[in-house]
Amino acid sequence: MSVHASPPSITTSGPADAALSELAALLDDALAKARRATGRPAMVAMVEDGRPRQIRADPPIPDTIVSAVCQQMAAADDGAVCIEGSTAPPGWTGRRYGIGADRSVSVLVAGSALDEPAAVRLEAIALEAARVALLEEERRRSDQLNQLLATARQVAESLELETVLSSIVRDATTLLGADSGDMLLWDREHDLLRVVAVSNFPPEMLGFELAFGEGLSSQAILAQRTIGVDDYGTYEHRAPALDRYAFGAVLCAPLVFRGVAIGAINVHTRAGRIGFPAGGPQLLAAFAGQAAIAIDHARRYENEVRLGRDLAETNRELTRSLTVQQLLAEQVLLDAGPAGIATVLAEHLGRRIVIQDHLHRSMAGASPDGSDDWHGLGALPGAPGAPGEPSPGRDPFTIAVRVGTEVVGHLLLSSDEDLGPIDRALVDVATTGVALEFAKERAAAEVEERLRGEAVTDLLGGTYPSEAAIALRTARLGYDLAEPRDLMVIDVQLEGADRPASAGADPDRIRRLLQVARERLTARAPRSLAVLHGGLIVILAGAGRTPARDLRTLADELRASLEAVPGVAAATVAISDRCSRPDDYAPAFRLARDAVELLLKLGRRGAVVSTAELGPYGILLRASDRDELEAFAIRSVRPLVDHDRAHGGELLSTLRAYIEEDRVQRRVASRCFIHVNTVVYRVRRIEELLGIDLGDPSVIFDLTLALRILDLLGDPPSAGELAPHPTTVSAPPQARHTSGPAGPRSP
Repeated sequence: MSVHASPPSITTSGPADAALSELAALLDDALAKARRATGRPAMVAMVEDGRPRQIRADPPIPDTIVSAVCQQMAAADDGAVCIEGSTAPPGWTGRRYGIGADRSVSVLVAGSALDEPAAVRLEAIALEAARVALLEEERRRSDQLNQLLATARQVAESLELETVLSSIVRDATTLLGADSGDMLLWDREHDLLRVVAVSNFPPEMLGFELAFGEGLSSQAILAQRTIGVDDYGTYEHRAPALDRYAFGAVLCAPLVFRGVAIGAINVHTRAGRIGFPAGGPQLLAAFAGQAAIAIDHARRYENEVRLGRDLAETNRELTRSLTVQQLLAEQVLLDAGPAGIATVLAEHLGRRIVIQDHLHRSMAGASPDGSDDWHGLGALPGAPGAPGEPSPGRDPFTIAVRVGTEVVGHLLLSSDEDLGPIDRALVDVATTGVALEFAKERAAAEVEERLRGEAVTDLLGGTYPSEAAIALRTARLGYDLAEPRDLMVIDVQLEGADRPASAGADPDRIRRLLQVARERLTARAPRSLAVLHGGLIVILAGAGRTPARDLRTLADELRASLEAVPGVAAATVAISDRCSRPDDYAPAFRLARDAVELLLKLGRRGAVVSTAELGPYGILLRASDRDELEAFAIRSVRPLVDHDRAHGGELLSTLRAYIEEDRVQRRVASRCFIHVNTVVYRVRRIEELLGIDLGDPSVIFDLTLALRILDLLGDPPSAGELAPHPTTVSAPPQARHTSGPAGPRSP
């Protein structure tokens, strides 16, 4: 490559602008004057840091000579200079003048000596060129300063970060004579650099990303100082993704604010062009500082705007919270119940709300739009009493409602999205309101329970002034004693306890057992009454037209429900007579209570018995010891049991039928599906084995008592339990009596 004379000439500086064009014209003029003054080949060189910035030569000069001359001029003193031909042939002489740090202007002609007139003219030409270069340098610095001031004003005045950064990159590119420029910010979270502003780049360069560690920007950020390279294509840390842009010299300054690097600004020249003017690193660092300030200002502004929005939103939420809390308090004070709380919460949270009791039965609910679509919230498909199907999507939020340590209910919210802090606080307030409603209902229920218990105590004890008075008391509690009722008594035994559940047990547990009984009655006998009395659960079941078999089924269901409660060992149930008037309840209760005590004495805990089944025998059975009764029953029927087991007979069942059918042989035959003659034979055989006369009323009484005892004991006697067999049947002392003769009855 050669440096040509002008015209034509090639400048090795940056892109021409108005100032550089004027400087180039002045240098061309100095070249022409030197050529005319000496008649020799001439060269005008502006050198910076030992490298040519502006070179004019006539005729063209090889690059090697230009380089040698520039190196000599960089080291020379001001004034006359002479370069030997061995260094830069054919040898050069002229004048050199410095125009600032590491910058100089030289006017040289070929040859080693000049006459005095030519030397004077050449010195004048060199001084004029230096003066013009100095003026141009001052103007350039003034332009740079003005541009920096303009950039500073824009940074201070504008909050449009994208516009400010683009302006900074554009100005830096222009003032440094670069072909292009860009700015990158460091994304520390993802450890990459992202382009946020460009100059003389395609639009797609915006948003371009580099892994941190690649390229000159990463090195400048790590070093926190400006770094330049003359040939980016050979730079060891270059980013291969940028090779398509064919960068030559690249200058990079980090964006540092308060000691922390946040990005970098770069300016580039095309490949083959020389570097940047003196002071370029300092100028680019100044632009980088302005960019860092602009970014910090923008971030601060964004933070302030966001903080303002957050504060405004917080104020709105707090106002809403206070309003909702006031409305919730009003619902509690106005005794609006759970439904009022659900309505307020649904309206202000924009969610469906359901309030359930401790058994997850819906008590109240509401939807933001006032519809009934809250019914399916939290319900399982096909669940009893749950209208509609559960809504698809996420499960509802469920909050336990507690009174003390006991969970008394549940608050359900549709979970379309997560709850914010204010909404969670509102839900807590609403939960407290629901707990207060439950506590109020519980207090009312406890008062009602106490009044009910007092009324039932008087009713079952017969301690009331008149039937009309007790009927009026119970009517105020919602129970009509004019309606017939079946009375039941239930003894509940807890596991590991030898006393009824109500004796010294936890009141909450007793209340739960009573609640279990009431829930079963609600489904099976809605108008029934259940209370605790004398350590027992007493049921006054609405009778209506309930058959006896359905009453027995209800008793079995009550027993099973209570025994299903954890910690309950057994529930023993006695069914008494139907009560049609207040005076019927006291004797009916005593019969049922005695029947329960009899079952417990006989070890039949967990059984169900009707007082009608015991009849007058119940009085005798209660007066005797279990072992004595069991021994009496076994002695009475042992020969029949031995015979039936040995011969596969049915004498014991025939005896039962014979007694229960009032010794009418035809009815016995029909019941046992045998011929009357067979009945006669079996009766004689029974009399032979037992050594008795079935026509004797006392014998019939003893055998009836023995069979009742066996029924109450439950299991038939085994052979090992049978005592030596007697010749006669003797009832226990309490059961002996005398009766007139009575023989078998004919059909």
